[in-house]
Amino acid sequence: MNSPSASSSSSEDRPQLAGRPEELPPVEPPSAGFIIQLFLIPALIVAAVIGVWALFGKLADNDTNWQQLVSELGSTNEHRRWRAALGLAQVLRNQQIAPDANGVVLAEQPEVAEALASLLRESLSGSDVTDEQIKHQEFLARTMGSLKADDIVLPALTEAMKPERNVEVRKSSLMSLAMIAGRHFESAAGIDAVASADSSSTVQALPEPLAEPTIADDEILNALEEAAQDEDPSIRHLAAFVLGLVSGGEAMDSLKVLLLDNDSLAQANAAVGLCRNGLTDGVPTLIRLIQQGAESVDRADFQKLPETEQQQILQRRQFEEPIILRNAIRAVESVWTKTTPEQQADLKAQLQKLSSDYFAADIRVLAQTVLGRLPKS
Repeated sequence: MNSPSASSSSSEDRPQLAGRPEELPPVEPPSAGFIIQLFLIPALIVAAVIGVWALFGKLADNDTNWQQLVSELGSTNEHRRWRAALGLAQVLRNQQIAPDANGVVLAEQPEVAEALASLLRESLSGSDVTDEQIKHQEFLARTMGSLKADDIVLPALTEAMKPERNVEVRKSSLMSLAMIAGRHFESAAGIDAVASADSSSTVQALPEPLAEPTIADDEILNALEEAAQDEDPSIRHLAAFVLGLVSGGEAMDSLKVLLLDNDSLAQANAAVGLCRNGLTDGVPTLIRLIQQGAESVDRADFQKLPETEQQQILQRRQFEEPIILRNAIRAVESVWTKTTPEQQADLKAQLQKLSSDYFAADIRVLAQTVLGRLPKS
């Protein structure tokens, strides 16, 4: 969308506050850790993996010897190890798009899964963990999600998800588990579990939760339940996302508990996961989150806050809140016919407000699009 002018674009990107937004204190760039925590959204989780592959697209081709690449992944030479890691990721990607002449997809070969899982287990077993080893573990854990050999991959991910592991390794493991559970969810339900990158698309919902979970490994399910109660909110909200794709009665019970979490991202993922499984238990939470997003901040109250709190509020409204709103709006639409008339009236009023007043253009467009798709009263 073309902006009419640089000044109008700048003012549009600021959060809506009562009074003149140009007089607010400058917004400090978000920290890297804050941005990483936002990788809970389905489209972003998928895009993160694809992005790594695409970035290094010229480093390898389908004729690359994968056994040699796997062997070099275990090298003590940092440069050889990363060259092999990126090359193997590209081979897996290329062969998913266009299998070789024999129709073999490496991601489906047990030998590939065993080689990579062994490397991950070996790296995790080391006592002296360096920053470089943690990056290696992150990469291997993230690669597990593309492999279609659950009996080999899931035990390795269970090890990588343990509370004593580095938090970034745990998050990478949860992202991989989301990809695996998502594939099974799609197969069992016959729907697209992870909505397309088009943010206007609706979260596709089941009529009811699946009778059996999409992941049958008890150990990793126990690790997932433990992650849902972790002290780190970034682990909890990723676990909430995965639970929505695992489905089944126990996962739904865990999501209902996560609705009470003190982290808004965990609440949002839990509510969206319930909607994805055809349940409306999370609708009140989504309505509250949408209402909070539609409200403007009182300027007088805002100026009374310490500068650090002001920055936190501005940062949250610019980065975290739009993500929550985007998914909340799409989720409530997916279960619209199951909501009460009172909930529908409330939601329509909030969507109307967002469509005209919200600072982020994509949220305004999404709210207007969804309003146009909803049944007329």
